[in-house]
Parts: sequence; C-alpha cells; structure tokens
Amino acid sequence: MPLATWLIPVLLTALPIASGARALSAQPDRVDALLARVADYLDTYDAKFSGVVSEEQYAQVARRHTAVTARRVLRSDVILVNGGPIGWLSFRDVFEVDGRPVRDRDDRLYQMFLNPASDALEQATKVVDEGARFNVGPISRTINVPTMALAFVRQSAQARSVFGWNGEAKVDGVPTVVLRFREMVSPRLIHTVDQVPATGRLWIEPKTGRVVRTQLEVDSIDARVEITVTYAPQEKLKDLWVPVRMEERYSIAATQSITGTATYTNFRQFNVNVATIIK
Repeated sequence: MPLATWLIPVLLTALPIASGARALSAQPDRVDALLARVADYLDTYDAKFSGVVSEEQYAQVARRHTAVTARRVLRSDVILVNGGPIGWLSFRDVFEVDGRPVRDRDDRLYQMFLNPASDALEQATKVVDEGARFNVGPISRTINVPTMALAFVRQSAQARSVFGWNGEAKVDGVPTVVLRFREMVSPRLIHTVDQVPATGRLWIEPKTGRVVRTQLEVDSIDARVEITVTYAPQEKLKDLWVPVRMEERYSIAATQSITGTATYTNFRQFNVNVATIIK
C-alpha cells in the first residue's frame, strides 16, 4: 500500500494568491527585475507554442538501505500542452515497461488533444494515472512531470512564494543567475498529507529570462523529494527550450529511496486548442 499520494491540483488559478510576498534577499531589486523577466519569457513562451510531443525513457531504481529492491525502465509518449492561465500541463502515456509493450503504440494522447471529446481532459488524466502504477516504490506519485517548477514563477503565481538571490552559475556553458524560492500560501500547489510548502531553485539566463534548469523540493512527513530538470533548445522547435533531462530522488524515512532519470527525445510540435478542453 502506498505511503502517500502526491498530487498536483489541475486548476492552479483556483488557489488563493497572497499579496506582497516577493523578494527576501540582499538584492531585492535585482530579484524583482529577474522575476519580471521570467514572467515575460513564460508569457511569450506560452503565446508561441500550443503543444509539444516527445518520447521519454525513464529509468527508476528503488533501494532499501543500500540494497536495490526494484529496477524499471519505462518508455512513454509525453505531451506538453499550453493550458493558458493554468500554465503548461504534462501528460505521460506509458507504452513499454522493461522492454515489453504494455499496449499498442497508437498516439492515443496525441489524438485526444488533436480531436478532443467533451471529456478529453478527464480521459488524459486517467491515462496519466494508469501509467503511474508502473512507478517503483511505495509512494503513489504524479508530480514527476518536468514542467512543474515553472508553475511557481508564472506571473499569476509569483506572489505565492518568497524569492531570494542564490548566486550565479553556468549550466552547460550558459551563464545563469540562481533564484531560490519558498512557497508561502495554502493550499499548496503540491498536495501532501501534511501540506508542507515547496522550495527550490531556478537557473535563469538574466538577459532573456529563459529558464535553463529547475530544482523542486518537498520535505514531507512521508518522504523528501527533489526533482531537477534541465532545459535545452531543439533543432525542430525553433526558439523553444524544452525539458531534455529530469532527475528525481525520493527519500523515505531513513531506510528507503527511489531515484529516477528521464531523458526526452524526438520532439514534435502540434497545434491544439486547450482552452476548449479545459472548459
């Protein structure tokens, strides 16, 4: 039986927003300026692109102390769709487990969004839940989606958190400024048993506001999770930096851990009216 279920509310705009919670830093003006740039970057990002399809290879390992108790490699179709005010949504459809097909690969998620029925969002969510059962370990989770950390720096959600300057660093040769954040508003964007706040860091290209890397952390009574995502440009997707690698770690008490590494390839862009689906 799972120790906990970690969920992401679908309609982020339904959550209350606090006012005035912004920069806690020795450089508040620079933090606010960078947050404004990130918000503009994400607005432009959203306006240019409606949907992206990729193939994910996702290797997971579960351990008790230092002994490996389970290994699994999933291959999935992953769709990122622009949900407008609620941000980018990620949907994973598993088609292969440890080299064995679990269904015919028929682009069913793609078809759900390309030719949406009235319950398309509900159907897509069921597909995600169906695939989550293949995850190893005692935690039922659906937060392992690469774009989750972006939800905290969208213009509509920035006031939910406090932000601080965390230095400068290069990511794959790209100069970035590192911002740390801590969620301050309830209910949380990520639901846990004890409703702890999310924290994390974002590596941002200062001139453009482009997000190059994110790190999301949630330290719950059931488990501690850390998810790091690296973004990069793709030749087929002009001007669009997309998640190319996701690394996650779950620590459960002092005895168990789950690690996962996902890589994303074969990116394709498609046009979809998500507003109709969300409505």
